[in-house]
Amino acid sequence: MVESAVDARNLVAMLETTVEQFGDKVALMNPNQSGEYDTWTYQRMWLDIQSISLHLKDLGVESGDRIGLLAEGRAWWPLCDFGILSRGACTVPIYPSIPPQQIEHIVRDSGMKGLFLQNIAQLQKLLQIPREEIPLLRFVVLLDTSDTDLNQDTISAAKELYDFYRFPTWTAALTRKQNAAWCEGWSNIEEEHLATIVYTSGTTGLPKGVMLTHGNLLANVRGIRQVFEIRSTDRALSYLPLSHIFERTAGQFVILSAGGTIAYARGFSQITEDFLRMPPTLFTTVPRLLEKVQEIAYKKVDSGPAWRRRLFENAVELGMKVRVSKEAAPSFKLGMYDKLVFSQIQGALGGRLRAVISGGAPLPKYVGEFFTAAGISVCEGYGMTETSPVVCVNPPGAVHLGTAGKILPNVDVRTDEEGEVQVRGPSISSGYFNNESATKDLFTDDGWLHTGDIGEVTSDGYLRITDRKKNLIVLSTGKKVTPAPIEGDILKSRFIDQALMVGQAYKFVSLIVVPNEQEISSWYKSHGKELPAKGQWRSDPELNELLMNEVRRQTEGYAEFERPKKLLILSDPFTVENGFLTPTLKIKARAVLDRYESEIEAMYLPVRGQVG
Repeated sequence: MVESAVDARNLVAMLETTVEQFGDKVALMNPNQSGEYDTWTYQRMWLDIQSISLHLKDLGVESGDRIGLLAEGRAWWPLCDFGILSRGACTVPIYPSIPPQQIEHIVRDSGMKGLFLQNIAQLQKLLQIPREEIPLLRFVVLLDTSDTDLNQDTISAAKELYDFYRFPTWTAALTRKQNAAWCEGWSNIEEEHLATIVYTSGTTGLPKGVMLTHGNLLANVRGIRQVFEIRSTDRALSYLPLSHIFERTAGQFVILSAGGTIAYARGFSQITEDFLRMPPTLFTTVPRLLEKVQEIAYKKVDSGPAWRRRLFENAVELGMKVRVSKEAAPSFKLGMYDKLVFSQIQGALGGRLRAVISGGAPLPKYVGEFFTAAGISVCEGYGMTETSPVVCVNPPGAVHLGTAGKILPNVDVRTDEEGEVQVRGPSISSGYFNNESATKDLFTDDGWLHTGDIGEVTSDGYLRITDRKKNLIVLSTGKKVTPAPIEGDILKSRFIDQALMVGQAYKFVSLIVVPNEQEISSWYKSHGKELPAKGQWRSDPELNELLMNEVRRQTEGYAEFERPKKLLILSDPFTVENGFLTPTLKIKARAVLDRYESEIEAMYLPVRGQVG
């Protein structure tokens, strides 16, 4: 039965197979207002999906229509997602954190007909968009209506512009005739049918819509499950945004294909409590959460007595020798450390973990080594939205630290003469929606997808990434930042001559900035002061404040994670002569990063306990 689930020809058929096998088993666990969890069995979930699909039909949603979903991860996500897919329509996820102008682009570019919105706050963002800019959007559905009584003006404004519906009223059993027609509709969806358009950062700053079919996503589910065992007894704790294809594929489709259970976390700020409330056997994460757990562990040790610190350090040292470098064999002493030290780290993550799947950003090697030493299998993977997304993943029990994982059996990987990783296979997108030029640039002449990453394939089929994408900063949180348009806006300030954003694999972006000496000198004089000597610019608090205020002002329209949090002020400009500019006056980012590596690292709080 499991094999037939992943061998289905569309995602809804995949889920139906799981429902038939695990109908009475809990599929979804949703935190509620009382601090408990509402649960959906697979059968209840299936009935709610039917109901949502019926309502969408009544609203005129047809095969090929694009329907948006702007919400945090909760039970409503798979319910709405599969409801949309079962109509033959296409789900267009939108990150809950992005500002109105980015929402406007996605709604307009996709030609969206309807939009599921999480709450009043998201509805208010939608209402900031001029109606004439998104003329094809006809209806909106509010998912969380708990605070509508206090926001009647917002509701009234929405009703004037759109057909407006409240989600909790969308519950109705289908008649036998309706059910037969519904099943006939989705059963005819072929693998090449478009399932989703996922908007991701582009080099121009405008998000590009990656087209993924039912076949693309099913192929990725099949490939993942051939490398990474998923059990019906697994419970996944979902906290990453489902608007990210990593969580949607690995944390939703893969789990539901196996009959597992998904428990939704209340949010990152409460994730440590949720690990204890709802202990998972698996969870998908970006490296930042693991970094945070490691930081907390070392902070707790540092605040305790000396004997506890020595015990902890000895445990990590032996764990490294046995489980990482394999220099020593398992011993009674390691078993003692497991009980006295590592059990506390495992307990902080619920105590039931089989494995952690890390993706969305590069996993720092020292983080992987620390958790491996502690007996926790952290399985790093690699991919991109355009690959559905997984290209490779480390299997539990066969983790190769320092690699991005074992290449999936249904994905082909090669490197060109410059070392760029290129991929092809059934999980690879056909390109970008409404963007032929970007689609053309995505592929080689012989049809392989450019990843833009430099890497190598090991003799045993693992992929090692040695350099990251040139035009994209991937934070340790998994957020992706396109620096070019942000840098362009920052340079509109008269006080700033040159700017380079940094932050790859860190938790926030910072800015290397070269001030305009004449303008900052005039500013100091207007305030009755003298401009400090160049050697003091970097440490001068007034100059830092002036430039930081300028950066904040110029980046007001960007999402918070895209806005630089710290500055590295340089007194000497980038020039062709000093090797920091190309002959065409473009900044050589790699040269700058290498030259100021220690200064950049100093802008970020160091992580204690880096091993390896």
